[in-house]
Amino acid sequence: MNILVTGSSGTIGGYVLRELLRAGHIVSSYSRSPSLVEGVEFVDGDITRLEQLREACPGRHAIIHVAAVPGGGRATPEQLMSVNVIGTVHVLEAAVSAGVSKVVFASSGAATGFSFQRREIVRQYFPIDEQHPCEPHEEYGLSKVLGELTCKRYFDAWGIRTIPLRINHNWYIDRGGAEIVARSGWAREFTVNRLWTERYRKVIEDTEGTDWPVQGPPSSKNILWAVTDARDAAQAFRLAVQSDDILHEVFLINGDDTCSTIETNELIARHYPNVACRGPLECHASLVSHEKATRMLGYQLRYTWRESNFRDWLTDGGEYLIKPRPAVVRAN
Repeated sequence: MNILVTGSSGTIGGYVLRELLRAGHIVSSYSRSPSLVEGVEFVDGDITRLEQLREACPGRHAIIHVAAVPGGGRATPEQLMSVNVIGTVHVLEAAVSAGVSKVVFASSGAATGFSFQRREIVRQYFPIDEQHPCEPHEEYGLSKVLGELTCKRYFDAWGIRTIPLRINHNWYIDRGGAEIVARSGWAREFTVNRLWTERYRKVIEDTEGTDWPVQGPPSSKNILWAVTDARDAAQAFRLAVQSDDILHEVFLINGDDTCSTIETNELIARHYPNVACRGPLECHASLVSHEKATRMLGYQLRYTWRESNFRDWLTDGGEYLIKPRPAVVRAN
């Protein structure tokens, strides 16, 4: 397939590009800066510019739309909503104009209301699934809900296949991938050591759901301790774009276990004693279900942070020596 990936110079973008290339696809990166992945055509463009997108879409079989303001505090509310919602409209408009048959949209677990929110959010049951009500109370989660609804509208009106993936809390915990992420998107200000300390170890150690600044990592309680290895998230994008049968579906994408050292039943008893559980949640089982993605997309978890370079780093006391970074990263 010939696939255009928007926002592919960001933190998750490199993972998606490498996953697609390994599967034999022809891949182009549509972004404001070149990707670090070799073997990818670079298309200099902005999702806020509809004509640029229209010029980039002819000849494509599918678009994976990742470009967005990636969370609250990185832009004003009006800027975030404009980029994330109108940008998605532009992608879909360009796809319809060019006859592109499929768009895979990078949504977020924030759509259900548990990302950077400080207010207490009512949970109806565990594990959360795609039928759980969406009640975002901040602009980032709202922008993702509106993006999903926009995808549904374009499917209904034009027949274009649309698959929103609600990615839950991507972690970049493989050594090579984290070194690339530290040169990408919002993470350019980080070293790997700082990324793993401030974004992951801090979340693991937060057992009470501390409120942090909106631009920092979300409270572990408010994201339900959900975590997704970025390599598994990239697999989900590949499976979605390769699917022949799905017309329009929303999927939750996350790992099998939480990012907490406390077992799940204890977390529920401590923080959500009145929320019903619809099935056993043993050991560190995730409070967010990926059953639908496993059943319909063939999504199979390959990684866990408990067996990763990041976990080795934690075990060694959190000291991480970064090797020299390569100028270009190959797909295989």
